[in-house]
Amino acid sequence: MSITIKAIAQRTGLSIPTVGNVLGRSAARYSATTRQRVFDAARELGYRPNSSARAMRQGKIGCAALVLSRSHQSTHSHVPTGLLDGLDDELSQHNMHLAVTRLSDEQLSNEDFVPKVLREYMADGMIVNYTHEIPERMLELIHAHHTPAVWLNAKLPLDCVYPDDLNGAAAATEAMISRGHRRIALIHLISPEVFSGTFEHAQRSFHYSVADRAGGYSRAMLAAGLTPIMAHNDRFVPERESIQTVRHLLSGEDRPTALLLYSENDVTSVLAAAASLGLSVPKDLAVMCFYPAELKVAGMNWATVPIPTVELGRRAVRMLLKRIETPDQHCTSEAVPYELPKVETIAPPAK
Repeated sequence: MSITIKAIAQRTGLSIPTVGNVLGRSAARYSATTRQRVFDAARELGYRPNSSARAMRQGKIGCAALVLSRSHQSTHSHVPTGLLDGLDDELSQHNMHLAVTRLSDEQLSNEDFVPKVLREYMADGMIVNYTHEIPERMLELIHAHHTPAVWLNAKLPLDCVYPDDLNGAAAATEAMISRGHRRIALIHLISPEVFSGTFEHAQRSFHYSVADRAGGYSRAMLAAGLTPIMAHNDRFVPERESIQTVRHLLSGEDRPTALLLYSENDVTSVLAAAASLGLSVPKDLAVMCFYPAELKVAGMNWATVPIPTVELGRRAVRMLLKRIETPDQHCTSEAVPYELPKVETIAPPAK
């Protein structure tokens, strides 16, 4: 049976983070007495460090570990188009590579989580793609081990890189307004199979972009003297009712002439509802959708609000390199700006 860091911690009476650090890259932070205590216990118990542990004591390994959750809520670790390209491209410029690991929430909250990732994946640091409802114990473990770690696509005060959805949504709405639209609706259709209850009750369970995109959209509408129209702020919409919801929104003389979609998941319902009312996209109804790349659905190229996922990956790597150089110094979180939407892709209101 292999000897674990936990066993050495029990033998020495030291904490698991302390033992992990002494056997890892941070041994110099501890006194000679503490180091010898750990080494003696490791030898007595027959602990055999693997090649990654030896490399970590010798210096940098040249690898970053991308940590994902494989919990039932896959949205917590969604990897959008372009993210891996940005990570890999930036790492290659620094002669580094990427290792990907998927762990359950139980494993991410386990005492051996941090040493396990750094040992088994031979990593200098971690890029954590766990975006919301982050287990508190996971944060505590990363801090306790003084691990170089950066968070992706989560809105934390330190060591975090995320898209600036607030200003991105505002810019998209302003682009629609500049094309002459005055009745613009924000669409975000959410299935109760994923969430339940009212929007206000469960908003804390959402990714930060839900509130930020709604906030940026509302800010731009109100600044222009217009009334925000949001299809997600009073109840959740089952999939079977989503087309009916959009159809109701698009009925009547005062229907919206433009829609801003939270994600590509809303496109199908919008297309079906518009077709059932005899409305043509984009001739009768301008539509913009948050998406990281070009979006083609039903043979049409859709106007997008391009999420800066490639730049997100690049900046995460740059921040991680700073953390690797100075593990005890945290970085201020960065909001990655959106590219301005291409106004010419937005159809003006039908006359």
